[in-house]
Amino acid sequence: MGEANFNKKQCIRALKKLGFFLDHSRRGRHDKYCPPVEMFKQLSGFAPRFIMIPRHNELHVQNEILSELKAMGGEELVRRFKEEL
Repeated sequence: MGEANFNKKQCIRALKKLGFFLDHSRRGRHDKYCPPVEMFKQLSGFAPRFIMIPRHNELHVQNEILSELKAMGGEELVRRFKEEL
């Protein structure tokens, strides 16, 4: 599988396997997935506190999702995400 070649279903499945959970408080065009509590406690500064996934079926933001994961947990989190795809 390519560097950033995954669809919405694969992305959500991989995030859930890593412990991310859906925050249902939004009514917009994107779903907000928050990290597990252990990871959330380690975030500081300008690190993102959630990952936004578009609700429409076409996923065109694979590189942005990978960069947000890298900012949140480094290369290790990106590697684990790619393994779960």
